[in-house]
Amino acid sequence: MKNIKYLLAIILFTVISNAQPSWKADETTVNTNLSLFNSTSVFSLPTTETQSKGDIYFGVYHKFVLPVSNGIDDLFGIDGSVVMRLALGYTPFENLFLNFGRSNKDGNFDLQAKYKFFDYDNELMPMNFAINAGVDYNSKLNPEPVDKSRLYQYFFSFIANTMIVKKLGIGLVSTILLNSNCNCEEVYNSITLGAYLQYYFNEHWSLFVEANPTLDGWRSKYDTYTVGTEYEIGGHFFKIILSNNTGLNSTHIHSGAADKFESGDLHLGFVISRVL
Repeated sequence: MKNIKYLLAIILFTVISNAQPSWKADETTVNTNLSLFNSTSVFSLPTTETQSKGDIYFGVYHKFVLPVSNGIDDLFGIDGSVVMRLALGYTPFENLFLNFGRSNKDGNFDLQAKYKFFDYDNELMPMNFAINAGVDYNSKLNPEPVDKSRLYQYFFSFIANTMIVKKLGIGLVSTILLNSNCNCEEVYNSITLGAYLQYYFNEHWSLFVEANPTLDGWRSKYDTYTVGTEYEIGGHFFKIILSNNTGLNSTHIHSGAADKFESGDLHLGFVISRVL
């Protein structure tokens, strides 16, 4: 019964987000190549972007486990251990992006598929809509659950993006996560409603902020928040962030954070990626 409630919430959000005002209908054109954000993700949360057909994506993600609040003695967290994720993506055809990643946190493997299914193009507020679904396998859980099916987690996201005056990118990411915590005796699920803003100062440099609150279901102690900057040149992306969540995979982000953002328990992170 609980799962049905989650699915109905996702479907309702999708229907509302796809509703188009009648007074704008004559200005709408379908353009499957409409691109609003520079990257396939802001940092933790995905955008609707899928890259061009045949493109290969490679990314190296890092987050330092020690918080920056430890100060210079721990070099603001850099002296501590690292959560790392390697990601390899491919665009077999326009509007479909496949992504495979591996994180050393819980030995997590993730496989994702994102499909951009609709563009709403106009001068005032162009919009993209996409869906993103994936499965994660945790190969190094401690303790390992007796039921091996609990090593798997599944998620489905609906993504809506818009851009205001070609400077301010806005996104919503509504997600249902199944088996939110693999170590709980009972199976718990989660619904999150992520949001982000990304302001582009020019074609290369931008600042962004992400928030991913849990609306219903299981959550770790706190919601996940991230702030950072992005620099893009020649297909290379460099991002530096501060976040209260040490996780990097989607399932880690949607299951909540162990540290409190407001108290300054933030972790330094970065990603270096390349589109080939």
